[in-house]
Formats: sequence, C-alpha cells, structure tokens
Amino acid sequence: MNSSNIYRILIWIIVILVATNLSTIGSFYYHRISEAKETKQEDQKEIPGEQRTRFFRDQLNLNDEQLDQFREINRTFNRTARGIEMNLAQLREDLIKELGTQNPDSARLSQMAIEVGNNHRELKQVTTTFYLNMKKICTTKQQAKLHEIFQAMLNKDNRINLPQPGNQGSRWRNK
Repeated sequence: MNSSNIYRILIWIIVILVATNLSTIGSFYYHRISEAKETKQEDQKEIPGEQRTRFFRDQLNLNDEQLDQFREINRTFNRTARGIEMNLAQLREDLIKELGTQNPDSARLSQMAIEVGNNHRELKQVTTTFYLNMKKICTTKQQAKLHEIFQAMLNKDNRINLPQPGNQGSRWRNK
C-alpha cells in the first residue's frame, strides 16, 4: 500500500472516532439534562418532611387546637405508614432474591405477592384513615382545600408520597 492510501485510511478512522466521541458526549449531556428536568419536576410536587406541619398549617389555616390534633394524627400516620413501607421494601428485596435463585419457589413467590398486595391494601387504609381524621378536624372550607392537597400529593401510581424512613430532613419520595 502506498503512503497516500494509508493517509486516507487514517483520516477516515480519525473522522469516525471523532464522530463517535461527539455522539457519546452529546448523548451523555442530553440524558443528564433530561434527568435534571425530571428531578426538578418531581421536587415541585413534593412537600419537605420537616415542613409538613407548617405546610398543612399554612395551607389549611389551622388554628392552635387543630394544629395539635394534626400533629397527633400525622405522627400516628407516619409511624404506621413507615412500617408498612419498610415491610414492602423488604418484601420486594426478598422477591428479587427468590427470583434470582437457581430454582425459584413459585409457592413462596406467590405468597410474597399476596403479602405485597396486603401491605398495599393496608397502606391505602391507613391513608384513608389519615384523610378522614384530618377531615374531622377541618371546617368545610378547610376540607375542600384538604381534598385539593391530597389530589396534588398523589403521584403517578396514586400513592401518597411518604417521608423516607431514617432520613429526617429528606423530601417526600415518589415510589
């Protein structure tokens, strides 16, 4: 091969490598920007855990007596809901582990699926109880606002965003 052919081949290899690198960098940048936008949109829908009491107080214009009742209702809800969420997380982990075994036990998988369903049902019931208890302490006007707040807090899966267990200053999460 003469030197001009080698030179042309090398030029084409360099052009291909540059194009590949540019497309990789462009793809990385695009995904980074789109993930940042998604995170920003999710953050706008979430209520910070530390500010939840203040949020409900301000949004519903709760008086001191209502605020004390809210704190108790909220404490009970959070304790119960966190426990259920932790059970669900453990069940999901166990489910994945079982699926990853050489011979997954279908009876065990079925039982775990039933437990996941029961936990979801229990979480819905706890959320309903929280809402109804809140509704009892609210005036008619506050009840309408409470309904609006709950509609806004529902995420895509129609689950209330809960504070993450063990993370005091965290935001409410979408699961």
